[in-house]
Amino acid sequence: MNRKNSVRLQPRMVTFMVLGALTSTLAQATPLDDMVALDATYIPALAQTTAASQDAAAVPRARAALAALQAQWPGLQQRLNMTWGPQAPKDWHQALAQAGQHIQAAAAAAAQANWKQAHDALEPIRTDLMAVRRAQGMDYFVDSLTAFHEPMEALALAATSTPAASLSERQRAEMAQNFAHARALWAQVERQRIDTASYGLSAARAAQLKQALADETLALARLSDALRGGDNAQLLQAAAAIKGPFARAFIAFGQAPGETPR
Repeated sequence: MNRKNSVRLQPRMVTFMVLGALTSTLAQATPLDDMVALDATYIPALAQTTAASQDAAAVPRARAALAALQAQWPGLQQRLNMTWGPQAPKDWHQALAQAGQHIQAAAAAAAQANWKQAHDALEPIRTDLMAVRRAQGMDYFVDSLTAFHEPMEALALAATSTPAASLSERQRAEMAQNFAHARALWAQVERQRIDTASYGLSAARAAQLKQALADETLALARLSDALRGGDNAQLLQAAAAIKGPFARAFIAFGQAPGETPR
């Protein structure tokens, strides 16, 4: 190759290099957008399948939410597979493949009107993806809520499954241990600052989130007081009361009916 031809090819090579770098940058620049887009459709399906398992009136909403998740999943999976570009860990692609299987299992359960099973099929998606996001060092607000869910749920379950008259000292000690865990995780939620616009929250959902976070902090304070007291009925009532605000905070990250997908 002579010098003239070599010089002529250099701009083309530079162009390819720039485009390649730009493509890589774009693939890695918006992981938050990718996660928000998934949760916008996943969270309504998760919430409405729970509602349908408890109230037949919620079944149409559950079917619609699950159908929306199924319809959007192929595009979401393709988009999410590009998150972090070629640097995405193998575990991320595996978690996404498993998420697709969970969605299929939920749809199969819904077809049999088994809404509890449909909800249970969807549950692992958020914990599986949380594990990879955190391993990647991603600070994602919804993951902090997901981490809080486990000890919160243990407390709420104790409140609804144990009569006050038969609550033992051992059970109170277990509740105190779960509370300490939950309160420490909630402190992490409180320390995070969230840009509601970046998370795609409408004004109504942003207001819902703000109020729910404040309500959860108050509910945990009341539970702390009840744990130090001797009234078992008051303790169980306070434990049950921490679930509602959490649910409202989490659901705020799902799109409301009629919202345009991000």
